[in-house]
Amino acid sequence: MVRNEALFGCAESMSPDVAAKLAQLADRFAADLQLACGNKCVRLNSLIGILSVPCRGGTPLTVIAEGEDEQAAARAIAAALRGE
Repeated sequence: MVRNEALFGCAESMSPDVAAKLAQLADRFAADLQLACGNKCVRLNSLIGILSVPCRGGTPLTVIAEGEDEQAAARAIAAALRGE
């Protein structure tokens, strides 16, 4: 299991466009991917789950990845969350 920390890079809260891009990116990996914010943890293959994460620009988030390509998956999702 891999955990990567990232600060949410969007100026506003999680938008449907950003959530869709994260879900599509997560689908490229075999690893099970989750996003944690405070006490909330959601699977990154759930658009509704991603949209329910209470984050705004600068919010600390944790990407949790488990599976064969967990390192690459966690790095890619964390970079996307930072807006890279």
